Amino acid sequence: MVAMYLGKADVNTYDKGAGREFLVSNGRGSYGFSSVIGANTRREHGLLVVRAEAETQHRVLVSKIEETIFDGKKKKYQLSTNRYKDLVYPDGYRYVQEYQGNPFPSILFVIHSILLKKSIFMPQGKACTVIKYELLASPEKIKLDLRPLFAHRINSEIKTEAEKQTFSVISQEGGSLGVQGRACTSYCSATSGSWVMKPLWFENLIYEQDERYDAQSVDNLWSPGYVTKEIAQGETLYVVLSDGPASFTTDELAAMEKEAAGRFENILEQANLPALSSAEQDMIFSSYHLIDDRQNPIPQIYSGYPSVEFKARDTFVSFPGLTLATGREAVAERVLRYWLDVSKKHEWAMPGRIAPDGGCIFEGADCGLWFIYAADKFLTHVGTDKKQDDLWNAMKAITDRYEAGIDELDLSLDENALLKIATSNPERHWMNAVVDGDPVVSRRGYLVEVNALWYNALKCVEKYAAIFGDKKAEKKYGELAKKCAKSFVDIFWSVNSSCLCDWVDPKTMERDSTVRPNQILAVSLPFTPLGDEMAQKVVKICWDELYTTYGLRTLDPRLDKFKGRAEGRIDQRQKAKFRGMAWPWLLGHFITAYLRYNPARTDLGWIFMRPFNSHIRHGCLGGVAEYFDGIMPYRPHGDVLNAMALGELLRVLHENLQTSA
Repeated sequence: MVAMYLGKADVNTYDKGAGREFLVSNGRGSYGFSSVIGANTRREHGLLVVRAEAETQHRVLVSKIEETIFDGKKKKYQLSTNRYKDLVYPDGYRYVQEYQGNPFPSILFVIHSILLKKSIFMPQGKACTVIKYELLASPEKIKLDLRPLFAHRINSEIKTEAEKQTFSVISQEGGSLGVQGRACTSYCSATSGSWVMKPLWFENLIYEQDERYDAQSVDNLWSPGYVTKEIAQGETLYVVLSDGPASFTTDELAAMEKEAAGRFENILEQANLPALSSAEQDMIFSSYHLIDDRQNPIPQIYSGYPSVEFKARDTFVSFPGLTLATGREAVAERVLRYWLDVSKKHEWAMPGRIAPDGGCIFEGADCGLWFIYAADKFLTHVGTDKKQDDLWNAMKAITDRYEAGIDELDLSLDENALLKIATSNPERHWMNAVVDGDPVVSRRGYLVEVNALWYNALKCVEKYAAIFGDKKAEKKYGELAKKCAKSFVDIFWSVNSSCLCDWVDPKTMERDSTVRPNQILAVSLPFTPLGDEMAQKVVKICWDELYTTYGLRTLDPRLDKFKGRAEGRIDQRQKAKFRGMAWPWLLGHFITAYLRYNPARTDLGWIFMRPFNSHIRHGCLGGVAEYFDGIMPYRPHGDVLNAMALGELLRVLHENLQTSA
């Protein structure tokens, strides 16, 4: 197994080290997230970030640990790194020799003949982070001081100077210390050593990568003291950060560590991909963080990190890559049956999001259509039999609901067999940003991707009607699909532009012929309403005008409204999101569409994929970001690990490129 490896040259400056981040998670949505040099650069960073059952947002409980060692001559070395307004202090990144990412993050500090290894993992299903310190080599004993820094805040907020004085120690027993403050409680425990109580505030720490906010992010963290321990070569010290009292022996923690390492080996073994390169392996490993594999009914696929939400569209777009490509067929079936039940309870209308309290929020008009896409991928992958009757019946029921109209989504079916949205509410489609109350992208009426998905859904239910012997349904959906295909071409095709319009208003017949990437779905989905000549023209214009290194741009760069970089004021960054940013999940559909008509050019498919080999060695290591600048320098933005982005790349590897590896 090839591990993610960074050497000295990758982390020998603050910027290099701070720009590379690790992520650990417990498979339940709690996580640890920081840079490989230990400097927190985002407000979402923290070694222990959890969301309790009754909470709607994640909380950063323990931000980081300040680590100091004293050699045999009592000389002091600070291993930590922090960024303040005018300086970086301490500069412990200088001692980082290497980083290894698999099976979980480990950092090797080298100070002359002292080699100290730090490993970080989260036991599956437990809201705790374990940090292991192992002295690999040292001519003499060293003293290790470990000072935890507590934040106790929502991960999207920072606390002001006036809110500082709220912390206290509520318990101290053996190696365990409990801290209360800001309506939170957390614990820090060490398997050996003693606590030295010396409260300190760490003030004015700067989070320079907080791109979602206008104001500079300055945080204040509290520490009650530090645990100190002398260790000799070959000895180990574990530290456990948790949201409740935790008492584990060294042997128990060693067993958890072994289980965590074995879990990642199993992830690679069960995947339906050969994973011949380290990049492919790293992407498969990263998929673990996005899957909640509990048996009880839950949505199971997270939108990404640090957002960690349950979104229908994100789930179904990423579904083939995150579950089928990675060999998680049992998880895939549970995902579909969960959303099937949710939709059934709402008369077969599909909500856009599941709130942390379990409530359903209706947003996107396309979510039910994406469910049919995902269900078709699943049935194609595992085969059809009588046990899958309920999935087929759900696909049919959801399609019938679209045919009847869905008032909650302002959606109806016109006589021409196209779906119409009777509002310009941006929540009805995926380009949903709003600035000062106005949509960044105003769309209404017939939307090209919604109707491409609608045609695909009709053809899917027609196919399964034939498989399950329902001749009446086969005829009904076949005729409706035929009518839809004709109307699709008549309504959306722009003769002047040789591409598809983005939307058409059926009342005024206003046609938006702006070149946007939504049209690629009319070619990439399993069933296309377009003939070969039109389909290839769509692929060509998307390649010529929208393709970039990391995705398809959301707007033709020749237009005045194009914004190629997410920079400046936050409203300008929001506008850029759908007026020029490049999205990797769209690149996945572009590759599929291109190879549909150029099956012998898998070499180009690999060329489209290869830039991510480099990307996953920067930012969140092993992860694929949500979106990128549409022009140089192609900086990543949004979630650092995104389900749709990673899922689409894994799907392409599995469906389109596996046989050509």
